[in-house]
Amino acid sequence: MMGNLAWIADILGLWVAAILTLVVFSYLLADNPLYRLAEHLFVGIALGYATLIAYHQVLKPKLFAPLLADPMNNLWLLPPLLLGLLLLFKLSPSFSWVGNSTIGYLLGVGVALAIGGALAGSLLPQARATMLPLHLPASFGREGWELKKFLDNLIIIVGTIGSLFYFYFTAHPRQGRLTGLWQRVVNFLGSIGRWTIMITLGAIFGNTVMARVSLLIGRLEFLLRDWLQVIR
Repeated sequence: MMGNLAWIADILGLWVAAILTLVVFSYLLADNPLYRLAEHLFVGIALGYATLIAYHQVLKPKLFAPLLADPMNNLWLLPPLLLGLLLLFKLSPSFSWVGNSTIGYLLGVGVALAIGGALAGSLLPQARATMLPLHLPASFGREGWELKKFLDNLIIIVGTIGSLFYFYFTAHPRQGRLTGLWQRVVNFLGSIGRWTIMITLGAIFGNTVMARVSLLIGRLEFLLRDWLQVIR
């Protein structure tokens, strides 16, 4: 009996997934109510799934269970609980101002984490990754591997410096012997930076297109192999 129910559930799930996939593909023809229905279903299911995950993996084990098990030794959990309860007042337009303190706290924590993450996760690692050696070895290894490494490091360093000079907008007075030379150097490095940024954006766009095409191939393979069983 359980085996039959599992088989029926698998068949129903397969048909629902196939129909929703075709409904989403219908947007390629024109915007239609079926596509909007699938869009709303996706948002609602994602919200419900996120709510269940937040409750079972965060709120229940880290907040409710410790407070119910030993409330005296977990009094430090009361402020987070209070801040969370204040958010419920945002559901009422008349008392939404009560939850502004929680929103302000969340924004402050979010900004601090974003700044710290940008420094520790992006700026400093990128700065360290740019500090590469630029010395040619006395003897090149097999198939010129050392020469390739040197050229790669040179391209990264010059591209990074050029990208920084591309955003160099400080105006200098038109006087002095080195002013014209410095401006030509800035323009030359800025042009290198502009091409570096264009190539980087092109590579990012290419990777994005490849990721989307791989998703499309996966859905087409699902329709042809799992649903219609045209291919094996």
